Amino acid sequence: MRKLFLPFLAVVFFVSESLFVELWPKHIWDEQYVFVPRFLLIFLLFVTIYVTRTQGIVYGVIFGLLYDVVYTEILGVYMFAFPLIAYVAAKVMKWFHTYLVVTCFLSMVFISVLEFYVYGIQLLIGKTTMSFEQFYSYRLLPTLLVNALFLLVFSYPLKQRLVKMHEREE
Repeated sequence: MRKLFLPFLAVVFFVSESLFVELWPKHIWDEQYVFVPRFLLIFLLFVTIYVTRTQGIVYGVIFGLLYDVVYTEILGVYMFAFPLIAYVAAKVMKWFHTYLVVTCFLSMVFISVLEFYVYGIQLLIGKTTMSFEQFYSYRLLPTLLVNALFLLVFSYPLKQRLVKMHEREE
C-alpha cells in the first residue's frame, strides 16, 4: 500500500488542478485574469527534492504526457518541460540546503520558467495573441499568487509526508 501512495498523490494533484479551475469563483476577480494552478509541478519538484531525482523525472515524463493529452492541443510541451524542470531542480538543489523556504522559492521560480516556456511555445506557433505585458499582468502574476497561496498552505505537510515516506523506503 505504501508503494501506491506516491502515484496516488500524483494523481490527486493532477486532478486537483482541473477541479480548482472549475470551482474557482470567477465572479470575484475580473474575467481577464487567468489563474493557472501548477500543483502537479509543485508536487514533482517536492518529489525531486525530498524523495529522489529519478522518481521526479519519471513522474515528470508520465504526467507530462498525461497533461499534454488531457489539457493541451500540442503533444510534448509538458512532457518535455516537466522532466527537464525536475532535472534542473535536482542540479540546483546541490548548491542549496533542502530547507522548505528554499524549496518554495525555487518552486515559484520554476513555475515562472514553465509559464514563460508555455507562453513562448504558444506565441511561436500562433496559438496566442496575448502581448508580453498582458501575459505578465493577467496570467503570470495571478498564477504566481495562486501557487504561492497553495505553497503556503500545503508545502509543510507535503514535505513532511514525502520525507517520512523516503525514510521508510531506505
